[in-house]
Amino acid sequence: MLRPAIEEMGRVALRIAAKMRQILETKDPKAAAELRFDDDVMDDVHRSIFQHTTDGAWPHGMEAAVDLTLLNRYYERFADHAVNVANRVILLATGANARK
Repeated sequence: MLRPAIEEMGRVALRIAAKMRQILETKDPKAAAELRFDDDVMDDVHRSIFQHTTDGAWPHGMEAAVDLTLLNRYYERFADHAVNVANRVILLATGANARK
């Protein structure tokens, strides 16, 4: 049940990494602005996994819950950092602050 969600986080992280490479190479503010949509997908999967690990029916024990929560959090923070870099690219390319 959680394996597909974890695999999805991995796919999203790979997609974000590829897009970040392109954004850093091209300094394309439009591509940088669109990166937040991938972050939204990561946030949705993050919330879903977190709900499973905090559910009273979690059958795998505390250690597994902590490990999965940490993995989940690291993926989510990776996406957040990518958005922060993208926002800086937008600022450098346009002079406009993307954070609103």
